[in-house]
Amino acid sequence: MQTYSYHRTLPSCTLNRTLLVEIEKRLLFGIPKLMQPLLQKIQQGLGLEGYKKLENYQVIVETKKESRSLKCARELTNPYFETRTRQVSIAYKLGAPKIIVVDIIFPQNDRPRINMTTQSPQVEKILPKIADGLCASIARYGNRHKILHNVFVQSVLLLAVPTLAMLYGLYRGIDFFLLYTSMGWLCLLSLGLIKSLPYIFPWVTFETKRCFQLRRLPLLVRVSVLTVAIGCYIGLVVLAVPRASEPTMVLLAGYVG
Repeated sequence: MQTYSYHRTLPSCTLNRTLLVEIEKRLLFGIPKLMQPLLQKIQQGLGLEGYKKLENYQVIVETKKESRSLKCARELTNPYFETRTRQVSIAYKLGAPKIIVVDIIFPQNDRPRINMTTQSPQVEKILPKIADGLCASIARYGNRHKILHNVFVQSVLLLAVPTLAMLYGLYRGIDFFLLYTSMGWLCLLSLGLIKSLPYIFPWVTFETKRCFQLRRLPLLVRVSVLTVAIGCYIGLVVLAVPRASEPTMVLLAGYVG
């Protein structure tokens, strides 16, 4: 039997128990409502009074050392996650055989995504609608970190520092050729800084009791070192690279002498 698949990247968000409950409602009540005519036929064929026996739902919370499987989001003891949380995933299955399978994954250092599969051509048509509803719910918990993961924004930020340094150098009258050739290291330092920001501001953040997490300390140190290095390098270029008028002044002094 043919299997139909649908995949989509989810919005950036701050994940907590409230959002998991919101997603849970979308899955447990929204999907059966969209598939009501098909479910009624299946129930009649199997002689079932309801579709609940055909459902399987679980929330999986993974830390560095263990993995917990929960029957629902409300089984979380508090609205926060442990600081060691690495990934939270949601698995929903409906049907025997499988009418629809939904996997929602919220990883620590990657983009959240939804994967859906079905063996029904009728259900395949409503998969985008299911994803739209989930995206709308998740967007209300957005953390706005998505912009730092955009390649175009990263490129603009990368070029911004060398460009501003070039403009300031030209304003100070520094020799253009020497100024241009000295931008290589500045571009490399800027690249290291830009590539570090998405790890400090990940696509998915797990809401915890602590505002600061110790595992982010090495990244913060790295960003601080790169920022200081960029500032020092710009200062070195501005002070050390000669101005465009200096060679002319030296030649004139030698001619007069």
